[in-house]
Amino acid sequence: MKKYIYLALAFLTFSLASCEDVLDDINRKPDNPSDEAISPSLQIPDGIMSTGYTTVSGDMSFYVCSYTEQLVGVGANQLYNAEIRNVSSVASSGTFNNSWNGAYSNILNLKLALAKCEDGGKYYTEVDVRGMIKTLLALNFGVMTDMFGDIPCSEAAVTSIKQPKVDTQESVYNEIFNLLDGAIADFDKASEESIATAGTHDLLYGGDVEKWKAFAYALIARYKLHLMHVDSNAADEALAAAERAKSLGFEGAEITGFTSYASGACNPWAAYWGDRQYAAASKTVDDIMLERNDPRQPVYMTPWMYIGDEVLADEAAVPGSVEDARTVFGTSAGEGFAIPAWLNVYSYPDVESASIHLLSKAELYFILAELKVRNGASYADDLLTAVEASFADYGSFGIALDMSAADYVASLASRLQENALKEVMTQKYLSQCRDEHLEAYNDFRRMDVLGNANDYVQKTNSYNTQNGANRWPLRLPYGNSDVVANPNISDLYGDGMYVFTEKVWWAGGTR
Repeated sequence: MKKYIYLALAFLTFSLASCEDVLDDINRKPDNPSDEAISPSLQIPDGIMSTGYTTVSGDMSFYVCSYTEQLVGVGANQLYNAEIRNVSSVASSGTFNNSWNGAYSNILNLKLALAKCEDGGKYYTEVDVRGMIKTLLALNFGVMTDMFGDIPCSEAAVTSIKQPKVDTQESVYNEIFNLLDGAIADFDKASEESIATAGTHDLLYGGDVEKWKAFAYALIARYKLHLMHVDSNAADEALAAAERAKSLGFEGAEITGFTSYASGACNPWAAYWGDRQYAAASKTVDDIMLERNDPRQPVYMTPWMYIGDEVLADEAAVPGSVEDARTVFGTSAGEGFAIPAWLNVYSYPDVESASIHLLSKAELYFILAELKVRNGASYADDLLTAVEASFADYGSFGIALDMSAADYVASLASRLQENALKEVMTQKYLSQCRDEHLEAYNDFRRMDVLGNANDYVQKTNSYNTQNGANRWPLRLPYGNSDVVANPNISDLYGDGMYVFTEKVWWAGGTR
């Protein structure tokens, strides 16, 4: 009898063990492997695309282009509220919540990937990928702290920490430079040891670590430039990094390979305008171009509509005009405004495949030109290269420019002689109308704190001041998900009105 009892117990034990194995596997998907099983090189494509779509060319850029007056918000909607500086919209924690969440989701992906290829990690041999991840992390943290000020960084995207602390902007900048210095060391090691594991997963440079190294130096130049007010060495260090990027042959960091608007796989700006028509060409930009007989003006000011041979909707919208901001494209024949060719998906289908600039060649050379002007050094060659890069970009949308960049720069001689800094910065502003509004926003704040506000583009939107109070946002409000769930953020956010009164640290503020 005991024999049968033992057999029954053995069978029961085996059955329970088998059930436990089955239960362990119930919530596991064979086509959804654990993070540890995924090579960091496979996470690079999403890291690159999310940086372009969400961090650089998402909602933050869509709104900021109104603050910089490089475009005008129209359509009696969200961008209408931005255009008239509606306080409840501009200061709302809900306005940039999607961008906030998207950027931090990308940072999580990149941090998980980085941990696996650090020394001691499973994929520590992927040195080239490690450098790419560090570069992308630096860029994401750079955009986030420039827009929001003090942000979660050291504890951000740490899965065991649900309410990360907020790091000072100064410490975030220190981390940015640590990441970029580490990336450059990784790229050097990858070159020396012929390590190439990224391959086609690298959507920027196809695994070319020398191009990545040039990109890292260009980012150092950008972020050192931002610190000119708070660090007496920043300008010299920015110039040295920019020269290094130049010597390495930096040609820009651009995401390419988009297809059609109809497929949904198109440039985000083309998708934004094609879906919503929330932006129009700005009179601020148009006036600057007309004053200079700028050959890029027909690219910036493409008519939205033709009826037969008649051109309709070919005028620029006025920043801060309530009437213009309420205009809805296409509600009646000809209603609407001119728009840049890179938004005009109906007339210029090539815009669907336009690249996203993470950092353009033009930006690097404008940094060089500005710093050399400030140093009293020769800046002419760098300015010409910057304008040539901008002309090539504008000219990629099927509208021929009727003047060469060299002839155009020559026509600016009197302006450059009168105030070289102002003209260099104005040309940078025009170049960045394409999709680099975040850096133009940084330049407005940087030029102001350096005492050079009059040496830059003058804002015209009358709603920037209301009842004697500033209503031009000095920063963006934190995302609602953290304002609600993280007391470290909610304490800083308060009622959101700080965005009109508190500058970010590098622009003369305290946070």
